[in-house]
Formats: sequence, structure tokens, C-alpha cells
Amino acid sequence: MQIGESVRTSYEEVKAHPLRSLLTLFGVILGTLALVVVMSVLDGVEGSVLKGLNDLGLDGVLFASRREPVDRIQKAKAHISHGLRVEDVKAFDGAEHIRAVSPVGESRAVVTTGSVTRRIDIFGVMPNYADIRSRKVSAGRWISQRDVEAVQPVVILGGKLKSQLFGQGDALGQNINIGGRRLTVVGVGTDFDMTFVDDDDARKETAGVYVPWTLFRDMFGRANAVSYMIAKASAPEKSIEAEDEATARFREAHNGIGDTRINNVGKDMIKERANIQVILRNWRIVFFAIAGVSLLIGGVGIFSVLKISISERLFEIGLRKSMGAKDSEIFLQFLIESITLSIAGAAVGLALGVGVVKAISGFFPAGLPVSAFGIMISTGFAVGVGLFAGLYPSISAARLQPVEALRS
Repeated sequence: MQIGESVRTSYEEVKAHPLRSLLTLFGVILGTLALVVVMSVLDGVEGSVLKGLNDLGLDGVLFASRREPVDRIQKAKAHISHGLRVEDVKAFDGAEHIRAVSPVGESRAVVTTGSVTRRIDIFGVMPNYADIRSRKVSAGRWISQRDVEAVQPVVILGGKLKSQLFGQGDALGQNINIGGRRLTVVGVGTDFDMTFVDDDDARKETAGVYVPWTLFRDMFGRANAVSYMIAKASAPEKSIEAEDEATARFREAHNGIGDTRINNVGKDMIKERANIQVILRNWRIVFFAIAGVSLLIGGVGIFSVLKISISERLFEIGLRKSMGAKDSEIFLQFLIESITLSIAGAAVGLALGVGVVKAISGFFPAGLPVSAFGIMISTGFAVGVGLFAGLYPSISAARLQPVEALRS
């Protein structure tokens, strides 16, 4: 018998017993649906979480802040250290594991434009802040070296603040007032994905402004200019070596006084990424196992209905064998029927799964793409279930003697 004929007879069987076929395929449909939806949701969650972590801009980043020396002798000699200041950047010339260092000033002030007034966070930064924290602009440009050298009265708005001040309008070239200073908007920052990664500092940045470091120092005074310093490791995996090097270079720049605390956020980010991967992998295993049980139940249903189908078609089997049909042809016919039933269930499950994913994608800010891996693994599993569920009944049908089959 040709494969096409076997598929046709399978279709006729499904059509002849629609309710029985539906109940038989329910496990396959449910398992395939669950795999597609769960894999798609987990892929979407993973993508959103990783994007949120990337938006934090903390990979390979070190924060340096002031602290009191802990050693009694150093406390007595603390006066010989100038503390954190912009000149500390020079101490990192030729650093092996640190590629960029920048001072950061942070303060609060009132911003006014038209009738809108907000109290916001202001960040005084150098041009390389964008590289260190992976910051970009959605419109306009970032702070340049010329802005810093000429103390240009320019400002970059956080994405949320731009919407609060100008709504859907164009903010570039507009003037705002901050602390009595008239500043021109030259750029607008990007919004951060904080659906699954919530960070107070990121919220402050998107609701605040960036200004050139020298302008910040001019506005709030040289003595209070450096709130902290940030450094970028040469590579995320070099964050521990970068921490040791930063500690040594700050101590050297401060005349041997350990009055700087290094917070190795980059090292913590590596751990968090690894923890997230483990959690998502475990969830995949759990949901895959649940969906796999549904598919196995569907396989039991296919096995049962195929046994029933064989018992109902004994005369057909005996007649075909008496007319010269080979055992292999009978075996192949019923095995193809089993696989066809399984593929039919998988097709329905895939269609429902894709529909569910499309329906819930609106709850994800970045959308929810259908998992190609989920489609492949569910289809392959469904076909495998149909194959193994049909093996024994197909072998039983092929081994029937023509006389016994006709007599039955």
C-alpha cells in the first residue's frame, strides 16, 4: 500500500469516528499546546529579563565611593588624602584590567518648562559615561568632550522626564530651567525595560537629566562635585581583577590611605545572570515534563484506538493478506495511521498554541515571539509518541494469519 493511501485511510478513520478521535488526540493536543505556550512565555521572560539587565548597564562596572579609613594609623593620617576627586582619573592611565574611569556628580533640583515643574535627579557626567553604563539616546546626541571643556549649558533628558515635560512633542532644541540655569535640550535618553528587573537608580535616570560634568560642578560647587566614581572592567569576566587593581590605584592616588570603598557590581551581575539561567532552565524542565506527560497520555489513547481499529478491521486485514499483501505493508499501513493521528493532534495543538501566544503577547512590552524551539520539540515529541504508540498494534496486525482474520 502506498503511503498516500495509508494517510487517506487514517483520515477516513478520523472522519468516521470524530468524537473518538478527538478524545484520543486530546492528550497530544494539550501537550503540544502547553509546550508551545510555555516555551514561548519562558523565552519571552528570559529575553525581557536579559534586556532589563542589559539596560541597567552594570556589566563589568565598579562603583567607588568615600569611606572612613578602618585602620587606626590611617585614621590619624587621613588628612594627607584629598579623597575622591576628578584628578583620580589620571591614576588609571595604563591600567591593565580597567578601560575607562569617570567621576559622577549627583544632586537634586527643580526643573521648570512652561507651566510644568518637577523635582528631579541631576547627573553630572563625562562623555565616557555612555560607554561605561551602556547609555544611548533615542533622539539627538550624547554629551561631547567639547560640552565638558566649554561648560556648555546643554542637557539630556531621561525618557520618562521628556514625556512629562513635552509629551509627544519634540524636545530637541527646547529650553528648560534647572536651578536658575537655562539649559538647551540636545538629547533624549532611551527608556529602560523594567518589567522584570526593577531598579531605583534606573528609574531615577529615566526621570532625571544628564549634564556635562563641568556644568554640574559649576552649578553645585567644586567641593561637592564628585558623588562617586565609576570604572569599567576590560571585560565582564575580569571584574575581580579590575576590583583589585582599582583598590590599589585609589590607595596609591590617596597617599596610601584606604578611604575608598569599591563596590564590584559587575561581579554581582555575573552571579545574577547565572542564577536567572538556572531558574529558567529548571522551569523549562518542569513544564516540559508536565507537557510530556500529556503527550504520553495522548500516546496511550492512540495505542488504544489503534487496537480498537484493528479489531474492527480484521476482515479487511485478512482479505488483503489473502490477496497477497505482505506483512510489511500491513505493518506500514497501521504505523502510518498512528503517526498521522499524532501529527493531526500536533497540528491542532500548534495552531491553538500559536493563537494563545499571539493573544497574550500584548502583556509583554517587547512582544512575545512564538518559540521556534517549542514548535520543533513539540512536533518531534508528538511524532515520536505516535510512532511508539503504533508499533505494537501495527506488529500485531501484521502477524495475523489470513484465515484467522477472515474467520474473526
